[in-house]
Amino acid sequence: MATILLVDDDPNILRPLRLLLEREGYSVLTAPDGQAALAAAVVESPNLIVTDWMMPRLDGVGLCRELRDDAATADIPVVMLSAASPPPPVEPLWDVLLPKPTPIARLTEVICTLLRGCDSGAPAHALKR
Repeated sequence: MATILLVDDDPNILRPLRLLLEREGYSVLTAPDGQAALAAAVVESPNLIVTDWMMPRLDGVGLCRELRDDAATADIPVVMLSAASPPPPVEPLWDVLLPKPTPIARLTEVICTLLRGCDSGAPAHALKR
């Protein structure tokens, strides 16, 4: 069973998303901000991270930068959710950028593809921004 780390400062998004992904068969960890997520990623080694862009303490872009700079977390796939358009990264910091809100079917398709657990008909690189 794959483990997904969900990161969002809004509990009204975090709770339902966690329940939906658990129903899809994933083990789900949560964090309220990038700083807590970074600590959880190092300790728990999730298979994938879904993070919001705008959060207090350490935003999604900062989280991705920290993850990519650490050999222990550099290869964890990251899905960035954003209600706004984040600045384009100089180097690829996340694997997929999805608008917020995103239909749950689209999010689960992307997660499944990144975890190589399904065949969506499109190669994983076609999902990347």
